[in-house]
Amino acid sequence: MANQKETKKEAILKAAKTLFWQHGLRRVSIVEICSSANVSKMTFYKYFANKEVLAEYLITEMLTNWHNDYRSVMNSDLDFTAKINQVIALEQQASQNMSEEFLGDIYNNEFVDLQQLITNYRDSYHAEIVKDMIEAQKSGQVRADIKPEFILYLLEDISKKVMDEKLSKLYPSKQAVILELTNYFFYGIINPANESHV
Repeated sequence: MANQKETKKEAILKAAKTLFWQHGLRRVSIVEICSSANVSKMTFYKYFANKEVLAEYLITEMLTNWHNDYRSVMNSDLDFTAKINQVIALEQQASQNMSEEFLGDIYNNEFVDLQQLITNYRDSYHAEIVKDMIEAQKSGQVRADIKPEFILYLLEDISKKVMDEKLSKLYPSKQAVILELTNYFFYGIINPANESHV
């Protein structure tokens, strides 16, 4: 019985992730999730109080997996430049299957709890990046004259720029904006392929 219940829960999660990632949070209904998962609404409510709780579960899982991957990269024996290249690849991979609606709902949604979840995770992640940058400064891989507070300021500014509609209009998708901002944060306008010659 436990396995059957877990299978139904996994079916709900799989269906919701596919629908949310494709159509966003607001446009997807519980009925659509249940239909896609082939479960009843009663079964749905055994596991999740509402659509927002389900979305929070999925987003938490996504962010946790991303953080684990990030930590694995930063704890590796790669040089700092190679680590940053992998982190940027992780950013791209994390957002490539998400629709504009989903990303828009994350950054501009009316779901207060979800917005707070993203904000809390972002603040924790930014603090971790700053810590990693300070460690890289100590080993001479990042400029020693850059203040950690400045790094944090830039990270917070990048988060705001993702929501900038004027900037978004310059790119084909939110994913492209995120990748551009991530690249700019780590490399500025210098081509990373040529950095060893600069």
